[in-house]
Amino acid sequence: MALLDDVLEGGLGAGLVAAIGVAVLAPVIAPVLRTTAKLAIRGGMMAYEYGRQKASTEAALNRRMASGAPIAITLMT
Repeated sequence: MALLDDVLEGGLGAGLVAAIGVAVLAPVIAPVLRTTAKLAIRGGMMAYEYGRQKASTEAALNRRMASGAPIAITLMT
């Protein structure tokens, strides 16, 4: 917060330097941020799909248990 206050109180020169810095660094940082955001979204989608499949498997197992059908349990490592 103090840095922002210093820039705002610094006058026109400090504001111009900050604006030029952002203009120069934005093309460099934007692709990295975009790639990071895409990876985060893709990871979230994969986690959701995994959870959905596990919930479906558990629901089917619970239905079979409730019906009294014999169940073969396999241990996964």
